[in-house]
Amino acid sequence: MILARRGRGERWRSAMLGCAALVGFGSFAAALPAAPGNPTVLAVPVDCDRACLTGQLGAVLDAMVRHDLTGLPLSPTVKATENGVAMPLFDGLWQSAGGLGRYRVDAIDPESGQAGTLAVVLEDGKPVYTAIRIRVREQKIDEIEVLAVRTGLGNGPTAGAAMEQRGAPRAQFLRTVPEKDRMKREDLTRVADAYFANLQASTGRTSAPFAKTCNRIENGTQTTNVAKPRAGREGFDVLQLGCEAQQRSGFYPFVTSIRDRRFPLVDRERGLVLAFGYFDHTGTVGDMKLTNGMTVPAPFRSPLTFAIAELFQIDRGRIDQVEAALVTVPYRMRADHWDRPD
Repeated sequence: MILARRGRGERWRSAMLGCAALVGFGSFAAALPAAPGNPTVLAVPVDCDRACLTGQLGAVLDAMVRHDLTGLPLSPTVKATENGVAMPLFDGLWQSAGGLGRYRVDAIDPESGQAGTLAVVLEDGKPVYTAIRIRVREQKIDEIEVLAVRTGLGNGPTAGAAMEQRGAPRAQFLRTVPEKDRMKREDLTRVADAYFANLQASTGRTSAPFAKTCNRIENGTQTTNVAKPRAGREGFDVLQLGCEAQQRSGFYPFVTSIRDRRFPLVDRERGLVLAFGYFDHTGTVGDMKLTNGMTVPAPFRSPLTFAIAELFQIDRGRIDQVEAALVTVPYRMRADHWDRPD
C-alpha cells in the first residue's frame, strides 16, 4: 500500500513500503533495521524503566506527526486502535496529524511496561484532544491505543481548543509522591474503580472517596464547582457541585452502566491511574428524584454510549483531580481488541 502525502509523501511512502504486509488487527512487521538511508531503530532495554518508557512515548508521538514509522521498535504483532476500532498505524490520526500542541500530561508505569498521555495533536491545523497508551514488551512496542476527540461538550469549543487554551496540566498531575507515601498499585486501582462503581446508576446513597479540592475536566470543560448555573438550570445545576456532592446528588441514574473498565496504567510515583471504559445510557430513564427532594429530567432520552479515557490523580487514598477524554461511539460498542475484566 502506498499513501502519498504532499510534503511528507516520499518519507511516508518509504515507511510503508519498508513494512511487511498487514496482519490481522492492524499488525505489521517491525520497523526496518539500520541500513543506508534508514534511521537507526531505537534501542529499548528488556526492562523499560521510567526514562525508557517516557522516551518511547515521545518517539511514538514524533512518529505520528512525522508520518514515519521506521524509527519505532515495533513488535511484528503490534496492535493498534483509534476510538475502539482496530486499524493499521498509518490510518486515522496517524496519517492526519501535523504537529503537537502545547498541552500534554504523561503517566508512566514501569511495572506494567506502559506509558500514556493526554495531549493535544494538531490535525489540519486544528487541535485534537487525544489519549494515547503504549505498551512495551521484550524491547518492542506491541500495543498502541488512541482516543481522538474532535468535538467538545455542548456548544462550547472543541476539546482540543479548550485544552490548548489551558496550556499546561494542573500542578497535581506533575507532583512526585514521596516514596514512603506511595500507594500500592492495587489500592490506587481500587480507588479509581470506586469512581465508576459509585457513579453508574447512582441513587446518591454512596460516593467514591474524594479530596475536598477535587475538580474534574471533561473534554476541556470543567464539570465540577462551576460558579454560576447554566441558563435555564437556576433551580439545580449539577456542574455547580463538587465531586462528592455530585455522586451524592442522585443525578446519575441515567448512566445505566460503566462497563469494560480497564486500568492498564498505574503511575505510583505520581499517584496517577489511566482508565478506559464505556459509559452506556439506555435513554429510558425519565424524571429523576434527587436526594434534595427535587425532580429533574434525565439529560439523555435515546440510547447513547461514550468511549472514555479517564486520568485520576489520587492523594492519600482520595481522588483529587480527574481529567477525561470521551467520544460518542455506536451504542453498546465493545472493545474486543483489549483485555476486559469480564
